[in-house]
Amino acid sequence: MTFFNDLSLTIQDEMKQIGQQKFLEAKEILIKKGDSDQKLCLLENGELSLEENDQSLIALPGDVVGEIALLDNRPITATVLAKNPSTVISFDCESTFQQFISDPVSLNSLINTLVSHQGSRIKDEAAKDGCNSADYVEHLGAIAMQHRAVIHPYLKAMAAGTLPSLYGSLQDFALHYYGYSAHFPRYLTALISKLEKPEHRAALLANLTEESGQYEEDELMHLKEFGVHPEWIVGIPHPVLFKRFRDSIGVDNTAMEDDHIEVVCWREQFLAIINMGSAAEALGALGLGTETIVRAIYQPFVDAIQKVGTIKPEDAVFFPLHTAVDDHHQATLKAIATDFATTPAGRADLAKGMMKALALRGSFWSWLYERAHCSS
Repeated sequence: MTFFNDLSLTIQDEMKQIGQQKFLEAKEILIKKGDSDQKLCLLENGELSLEENDQSLIALPGDVVGEIALLDNRPITATVLAKNPSTVISFDCESTFQQFISDPVSLNSLINTLVSHQGSRIKDEAAKDGCNSADYVEHLGAIAMQHRAVIHPYLKAMAAGTLPSLYGSLQDFALHYYGYSAHFPRYLTALISKLEKPEHRAALLANLTEESGQYEEDELMHLKEFGVHPEWIVGIPHPVLFKRFRDSIGVDNTAMEDDHIEVVCWREQFLAIINMGSAAEALGALGLGTETIVRAIYQPFVDAIQKVGTIKPEDAVFFPLHTAVDDHHQATLKAIATDFATTPAGRADLAKGMMKALALRGSFWSWLYERAHCSS
């Protein structure tokens, strides 16, 4: 666990500016298992003891604790106390991400280092987990739904209509999100190419067909229940539907050729997970870390569009379409993930891919959240 030394000197200096130093007496508790504190703690000197499931691990100077809760927004998984008099530097989750929001390259480096550090712990958890593969996939899905990428303040403010300029924030989202979402068929094709079983490929090819605007009759009937009319969507690729939304809200579509570096980094790093990782890691990223959360992350935009009240339903159909039709996409991807979750290595890679994808999306929401307030 040499997390801090794996960071560049620039990032180390940036983090030292926002960290809060804390002295611990011997046996003093730093973090309690089950707490919801989102903080990363770096041990400067002394020793920490991590007590989890009747097992004890020792953290030494340069080690960090709390990275799982910080990345995944889930309760603390172990009680951490000082084994002897120790000094730690504590980093609050939100202030840490805000510190790097204008430097996406450093932010992504920080996230990747955290995810890498987290990976060994995830692998250990997966190896010890005795549940069946289907239950394990559901367990990962539940973790994803509690991640900061799903319950981010930006999404909450979007749904509640409390951003300084709701219409302006929707415009900004429409401007930048296209540079990621328009490439979804590319992500899906890359994942399909990594799968070996014909039945897995066939299932995802059906999803790819829907991305191009082709639907089964029963799907169209289901979509009608959500106010989605066939003539709005049939034969129209999903990127075109999003472009229709951009047009309706007054976004200059010539900007599509010049994606912001934040969007470029997100897209390229997401593609790197799929292209460079194992099939299980790619599936974890696109399935558990993306499709599983679609309904939750798009509903706030449905709510915001309704509050604005000037956008025609057919122009905003991209959002209710995805909150409705992606249910069976999720089921398909979870079924495939279950086949990969039969081994500890497969489980670890599914979790790793999911965590990376969620961390990247959470970073993007933080960037938009800051823009929404800075532009007011």
